[in-house]
Amino acid sequence: MSQSTVYLVTGSNRGLGLGLVTQILEEHDSAFVYAGVRDPENAPALSGLQIKHPNRIAVVKCVSADVEGNVALGREIEKRHGHLDTVVANAGICDSANNVSEISPANLEEHFRVNVTGTIVLFQAVYGLLKKSASPRFIPISTSGACLDGRAIKFPKGGIEYGATKAALNWATRKIHFENEWLIAFPLSPGAVDTDMLRNNVVADTTGLLKKMLETIPTLPTAETASALLIKLIDGSTREKEGGQFVHVDGTRLPW
Repeated sequence: MSQSTVYLVTGSNRGLGLGLVTQILEEHDSAFVYAGVRDPENAPALSGLQIKHPNRIAVVKCVSADVEGNVALGREIEKRHGHLDTVVANAGICDSANNVSEISPANLEEHFRVNVTGTIVLFQAVYGLLKKSASPRFIPISTSGACLDGRAIKFPKGGIEYGATKAALNWATRKIHFENEWLIAFPLSPGAVDTDMLRNNVVADTTGLLKKMLETIPTLPTAETASALLIKLIDGSTREKEGGQFVHVDGTRLPW
């Protein structure tokens, strides 16, 4: 079995996930990355990384909340590497901006399935692999929009689907921290990043408040820039410093 530092990054087909995979491969010569996507046959950017970094990346199917599929992925990693060192649970959904009074229950359930249940199913599937690592990390990607006293919750419209489910994800991740003394686990907010998800949110926000808030940021970081900061923080994290905390990309702590 290989002694590489083994990463699993979900939601890696584009945006922040793709940036994380790229950053790991370029900065860590000994790393092997499992890049989780819904459809491995339709991931051209990752195919390019496979050509650039042969034998160091596997594009694998990882569908949120698919219990059998996640277990099968765990078995594949077990067979090939025998352990996992770092899991970045990046897969998520934010495709609407409704008020509480108008949200569809089905839409809310779908956000919860992907953002919360999906992360828990993933954790269960890789639990044994993380236990075999000398320095295991389980890092779900969250958002400052989940803060109960943040700016997003005070907007007059939108945010319930994403914010509420990410707040639930934060709770689950902190619970994982307390239940597993051998593990480094914490929710990590990347801040505002220039991705398709953010652009879609700006369009969906009919109040214009999100756009105004983003205009206060001198330069909106690209996925590549944000990924470099995130991986540096993740790789240097410890249970004593970051474990169980709500951590921002700049290293500060966010309020729950």
